[in-house]
Amino acid sequence: MHRLPLLGRAVLTFAAAAVLFGAAIVSFGSPSASAGNDDGFLRVDSLRGAGGPVVIDGYAPGLNREPVSVSTGSGPLVADTRWADRLPLEVALVVDDAAGQRNGTVQLAADALLALIPGGDGPARTAVLTTSGGPDVVAPLTGSGAEISDALAGITLAKSGGSDLLGTIEAAADLLGSGDPAARRAVVVVAATPERGTSGLGRTERSLVSSQASVEALVVGTGAPAAQLARLVEATGGDVTPLSSDEQLNEGAEAVADRLSTRFRTEVASPPGSGVRSLELALDGSTTSVTLAPGTDRRGPAALQPPVAAEQSQASRVLEHPLAVALAALVGAGALAVVLWIVVSMVLGRRQLSDRLGAYDEQAVLVMPEGPPVTEVATVPFLQRAVAITGDLAERQGLLERLERDLERANLPLRAAEALFFGVVAALIAGAFALVLTGSPLVAVAAVLIGVMLPKVIINIRVRRRIKAFEGQLPDMLDLLAGTLRAGYSIAQGIDAVSKEIPDPMGRELQRVVNEHRLGRSLEESLDGVAERTGSDDFAWAVMAIRIQREVGGNLAELLLTVSSTMNQRERLRRDVASLTAEGRMSAMVLGLMPFILGAVMYVINPEYVLALLTPGIGYFMLGAAVVSMIIGFIWMKKLITVEV
Repeated sequence: MHRLPLLGRAVLTFAAAAVLFGAAIVSFGSPSASAGNDDGFLRVDSLRGAGGPVVIDGYAPGLNREPVSVSTGSGPLVADTRWADRLPLEVALVVDDAAGQRNGTVQLAADALLALIPGGDGPARTAVLTTSGGPDVVAPLTGSGAEISDALAGITLAKSGGSDLLGTIEAAADLLGSGDPAARRAVVVVAATPERGTSGLGRTERSLVSSQASVEALVVGTGAPAAQLARLVEATGGDVTPLSSDEQLNEGAEAVADRLSTRFRTEVASPPGSGVRSLELALDGSTTSVTLAPGTDRRGPAALQPPVAAEQSQASRVLEHPLAVALAALVGAGALAVVLWIVVSMVLGRRQLSDRLGAYDEQAVLVMPEGPPVTEVATVPFLQRAVAITGDLAERQGLLERLERDLERANLPLRAAEALFFGVVAALIAGAFALVLTGSPLVAVAAVLIGVMLPKVIINIRVRRRIKAFEGQLPDMLDLLAGTLRAGYSIAQGIDAVSKEIPDPMGRELQRVVNEHRLGRSLEESLDGVAERTGSDDFAWAVMAIRIQREVGGNLAELLLTVSSTMNQRERLRRDVASLTAEGRMSAMVLGLMPFILGAVMYVINPEYVLALLTPGIGYFMLGAAVVSMIIGFIWMKKLITVEV
């Protein structure tokens, strides 16, 4: 390799400095998001954009009750904000009083929910329900605080009967859905840790969405209730407050009351245009962004995440800065200089005297008299130097010799070093494309591995096809060779005559034997080389028969005909075995492909059902067990249908 010229080193240094300078400018000059008011926050849990104005529901504990400003990328929107004092609020209180709970938890829960009785900043109407033995409406929707207080005071731990938590929440949603459609509805649940099944979770979720009710949950400990309520909150809005002990119930209920008393509803006219866009809400120094899709309703944190375009707009504002424009010019100039330097070095690369005289060296001839002409792909100095480096590294690891043998057996006229270099480059390019398209490093690594393994697989397929074609021509070749021997030819003359009559790959291999024999190599060694290159046991036996006959004498023509007849019978038996095992091979193929095809179909029909397998824990364990079982079954069936002939 040649050392880089001074100009090239200067260009590379300039480009590296420009990139580092640009990274520093972007990292230090990018504007950071405002934290807003430290004493409160702004949150949106529901957005309805179907049929008329856009209705945004949320809460803002700790912030001043001022009009919420709403804007898009094109400017502010006219908004009408109503707070809880002007917004009728209906609440259904659900207390889990099943026999599996502790009596102290039930009593403390009932006392804590007194913070949510009607009156003052509390709800306009409240209902009370319990879960033991099924949904039980202790108090219907009422605006009487005394009636709700009496209902909560009368709740005690049930002596028997299971808990129907989901059924009770569904009953609460139906109860709220029968009220004023304009009222803001919420379900407050108090549950403890006993495990419960997830039966009816989807139906409960649909009932909550239909009644436009959100869920505010207080959960003591962890377990099935916490997981169920977290999913309901994800779909409908609200919040889950996990509590580590019963003593935190009062504090949790007060936090829920604070959130409910600071609920707001903001209505804005549907912004012009169509498509998904981002709405930015601001109040008292606190901001949040939500997604608006015209004609749809969005509830829950996941559905309200801002679109990617909002993040891109932030980056575009950074790039519009004058320093960013100057940086882009510097980086572009540096990149262009590097590209020009590489092109010039590729086209006008310096050649040493030894390189120029190498064209007259007999070792530089790339056409082997015994094989196909080898094509030289790398013709420019830059690529030639890269190929030389790759070849040296591969030769030290022992890879070059094996690759040369595989290319020769596959009859591919390529230099091993060039094939290795361009294979590695293609794999890296495939990984880069996968990283750009998917953004996943894992997918990029998988693409690189596939790119590295694919050429090896292709070479192996070509080798197997060539060997199969070679063995298929072997009986006919032995018959022709026996005929030439009967006509009076010597074994060397017979091989020469047969090589001109029979097509590739047999004809090419026999012609190589003839060329090697003319150059002084013994006929047996040349034939052994063919057997080694092709890996054909049948041809090796034929060579062994020729060697024995040349040593002890005998009728070689009759011997070759006997060997040919034996090979034809073995081929007939091999085909019979293939016919008898065809059903097993097809079964192995169908059973091997069925899990992937069925998984793809199920993913199209119900993605959430399949994505459960891609979650840490039991999902990964089941996938691993399935893959191991498939591998064991495939190996077992392979052993059953493989019959050596």
